[in-house]
Amino acid sequence: MENNSYHHEDLKHELMEKGLVLINKYGEDNLSLRKLAAECGVSNAAPYAHFKNKEDLISEIQNYVMRLFTAHLEKALSEYAESKDVFIMLGKAYVMFFYKNPSYFDFIFSRKNIKVNVSLGETGENPPFDILKKIASEYFSKRNMPEYEIENIVIAMWALVHGLSAITAMPNVEGNTDWEERVEAVLRTAGFSNKENGNEFDNSRY
Repeated sequence: MENNSYHHEDLKHELMEKGLVLINKYGEDNLSLRKLAAECGVSNAAPYAHFKNKEDLISEIQNYVMRLFTAHLEKALSEYAESKDVFIMLGKAYVMFFYKNPSYFDFIFSRKNIKVNVSLGETGENPPFDILKKIASEYFSKRNMPEYEIENIVIAMWALVHGLSAITAMPNVEGNTDWEERVEAVLRTAGFSNKENGNEFDNSRY
């Protein structure tokens, strides 16, 4: 029997969140809207009010996670856009999003349809990467760096924050894992900022 206490949009959110968990746990092939309905305690017909089929559900989950991720980075950018630590805080926001939502990391980067365009001025299908690229492009273009070098820096920055995200999302990493503090320290150590250069990005390391 359907739980009538669900608000329409609340149910859609619940279906996507639990659908994501089921995909990560059992794989897409083992997911069905019927199983998802049972997981959410609603009627078999309830998911079809929001999704045409399983493929539509998976597509909506991808869009949902990307929207959350993009909004999270945009919030960090709005807070630190004028700061000389903008790269650090943007990178930290990237990593901490997945640290707090490891299931999102497992899901979103298993997608084969997300396109990334590393060329400056071009957009792909990964808005969070495009945010990083845009900020780096604006910063380094003012320093008369060639586009190819800026692209290399952006790729290096992305590789670092993406790698840190993968590490923090792993369930069995041991040691000093106060990631809120450590991620920022790692980014500073890697050259996202240095005190000798007025807390500006140290591109000499890339």
